[in-house]
Amino acid sequence: MPLTRRQFIGAATGLVVAGPVLALPTQALAINPRSSWTSEPPKGPLSPEDVRFLLVHHSASHNGHSVSDVPSILRSWYAYHTGPEKGWPDIAYNFVIDSAGGVWEGRQGSLESAVAGSATGGNQGFSQLVCVIGDTNLTPATPAAHASLVQVLAWLADRHGVSTSPGAEVTFVSRGSNKWPEGTSVTTPTIAGHRDMSQTTCPGDSLYGYVTGSLRADVESARGGSPPPPPPPSSTSSTTSSTTTTVTPASTTTIPPTTSVAQSSTTTVPATSTTSEAVTTTHAPATTSPTTTLPDASSTIPALAADAIATSNAPVGLLATAGALVASGAGLLAWRYRRMRN
Repeated sequence: MPLTRRQFIGAATGLVVAGPVLALPTQALAINPRSSWTSEPPKGPLSPEDVRFLLVHHSASHNGHSVSDVPSILRSWYAYHTGPEKGWPDIAYNFVIDSAGGVWEGRQGSLESAVAGSATGGNQGFSQLVCVIGDTNLTPATPAAHASLVQVLAWLADRHGVSTSPGAEVTFVSRGSNKWPEGTSVTTPTIAGHRDMSQTTCPGDSLYGYVTGSLRADVESARGGSPPPPPPPSSTSSTTSSTTTTVTPASTTTIPPTTSVAQSSTTTVPATSTTSEAVTTTHAPATTSPTTTLPDASSTIPALAADAIATSNAPVGLLATAGALVASGAGLLAWRYRRMRN
């Protein structure tokens, strides 16, 4: 009967790897043990580690390797890391991931228990180091490498009781790095990049973007927690959506009432002005027409009546004045007409 992941974790301390590959069936994860790439022992003592968070690296080496290249790549790292330039006791990383998604045990004993690693700039402690082969500064790691990175981190988080829930952080006192001197209190997310702990560009801009982006949610989901949220829209779409939702409706809602009020005010004022002009213009001919142009009442009275109709929209006082003029003019003309007949 195959071991469950929990059973495997419970037995991990006393595990002896007999075959070339250790399979973790519940995670579809296979780890190549150290013996699959070297028989060389460490060149110095290794220390156990109190694991509180997980640290992601890249090798900054060339891309485009094949799976068959990996054992020789790891042997070259071992020689360099234990050589005079670095002087570390063993290869630096606990686990290594190749471009095809293959996972390899690095530092001796990392499959059995937590072993302290080494790092450029100094290892501040309290972590397990997982390295992706290649330079991920400009070139993203392969999807297979990303998938295996998630699975390895989920397995390590389970084994060491590291929380990967949203916003999970840990605080510890640094053992010393070129970014966090010994004795410094450090607070970090429980999955971090090498540059968070040392003055370096590792794990490359592209991979670091994943570390600080969706990696933590992906790991939490792999552990059976909340699924990762859907990817956010692109920055362009987000900006457009924000502008449309927030700014445009606000403008549409606020401006038309103001415009409507302004138009109403504008419409009322010219209407008064137009009425006043109509009264002035219309009454000027009406005043002179009965005395100078029209000789008799039959032609003058209709003209005055037309004047009164034209000004029917004027105020009541103006209508009364017009009526008085009509009556006065009619009486005058009637008097003149009787004088002429006499």
